[in-house]
Amino acid sequence: MRWETLGPICGVALVLLLHGQPVMSDIPIDISSPDSLKAAGKQIAGPMMEFYAQNQTEGIPGKLTDTWYVAGAMFMALIQYWQASGDSQYNSIVSHDLMFQAGDHYDFFDSNYSQWLGNDDQMFWGLAAITASETGFPEIEGKPTWTTLARAVFTMQANRWDTSSCNGGINWQIHLWQEGHTLRNAISNGGLFQLAARLGHFTKNTTYLEFAEKIWDWSVDSPLIQPGKNWFVADSTSGDNNCTDSDAMQWTYNYGSYLAGCAFMYNSTGEEKWLNATTGLLGRLEDTFFPEEYGGNIISEVACEKLHSCNRNMLCFKGWTAMWMAYTAILVPQTRETIAVKLQGSAEAIGRQCDGEGDTTNGSNLCGSRWYQDTWDGIKGLEVQMAALGGITSNLMLVTGATALTIETNPNAQEHYLDVSRDDDPPDALPAITTADRVGSWMLTAVWGLGIAAAAWWLIKQ
Repeated sequence: MRWETLGPICGVALVLLLHGQPVMSDIPIDISSPDSLKAAGKQIAGPMMEFYAQNQTEGIPGKLTDTWYVAGAMFMALIQYWQASGDSQYNSIVSHDLMFQAGDHYDFFDSNYSQWLGNDDQMFWGLAAITASETGFPEIEGKPTWTTLARAVFTMQANRWDTSSCNGGINWQIHLWQEGHTLRNAISNGGLFQLAARLGHFTKNTTYLEFAEKIWDWSVDSPLIQPGKNWFVADSTSGDNNCTDSDAMQWTYNYGSYLAGCAFMYNSTGEEKWLNATTGLLGRLEDTFFPEEYGGNIISEVACEKLHSCNRNMLCFKGWTAMWMAYTAILVPQTRETIAVKLQGSAEAIGRQCDGEGDTTNGSNLCGSRWYQDTWDGIKGLEVQMAALGGITSNLMLVTGATALTIETNPNAQEHYLDVSRDDDPPDALPAITTADRVGSWMLTAVWGLGIAAAAWWLIKQ
């Protein structure tokens, strides 16, 4: 069909699409004004919490439909937003729901979900807990401290270090029957690296720092991080091939997770190794995810945004990355100038993009995915609101000085060691996964599968 014919049709369709929709204006953002950024944060957080309430699975606190970890990441973002803005209106929800999902053993590995969780799923809840520790988020009387929860996640995951191939690494999936069990992905390893570095920084317990370095060194020795290729970070590598190959897909959060971890390590140790890694990763992140075609200062999930092919996970990535960049700017002052420009450009773009339909209860604007686009791109939901909130929060962290990192590090951090036999060994006692473990697990899986088949046969016969 020729454009002469198609053009009028598209114009009519656009008018029909917009007819009846309230006309929303941009969110005015003055990047130098804390009050302006705080007001923007409130406008963005409101619809996000409405989406959260609408999408809870059967009203279960902290459990979203068809996903579990996204709520944990949202609490991580909300805690950081509270610290940077002073907006405490959601603290009671965050406090209750975050602790609710910690489970009976306070390790974010509740039996209701543990059969299908990945290491990256659990890890994000651990990052939410350590963010609560760092910010001084109020503790809950009669419950373990937030530091305890973060430590429990670390200890459980550190015990999953897999030396059966690749000389180590953390697998994407936890159980042998899960597809992708042998895949070592960047976010699982980079996320645990960051969690370990932050626990070490906060508690001054060098055991955490030592394990963080172990993950980093393994990642560099594997194809995941390639300093010789301008600090390229691969998405994953496969244990089936002894980690000789890699998936080259590029995602902001893979870089961001390792970047923040390196920044915490540098701030804790002062070692040149970590400064070089921080600046190297940052340079690659800025070159890859702040495209010149959009002015060079607006972060973009380049692998999927242009095609509108980002799934709900990918829509979140750059918001977390923005906050991790802010950590880096604070912890490694040498990076602050360049990071501030990138985060400020992104915040201004968020203000223009967040002019979507005002159909929420409080009338706040909806945000989309393509921040470089001056009008709302039509994508809506909790994930894009969270990403935009992360972009605003990252600027608040730099402008107000009220960040998680202004809290004094706590050498005597209360770590309530739970009386739980499973995986509560100290973090330096990490038993390797053995062949016997694998055979036993496969046998249990086979028995479980036969049981299901037998039950199905009996039902059919009945």
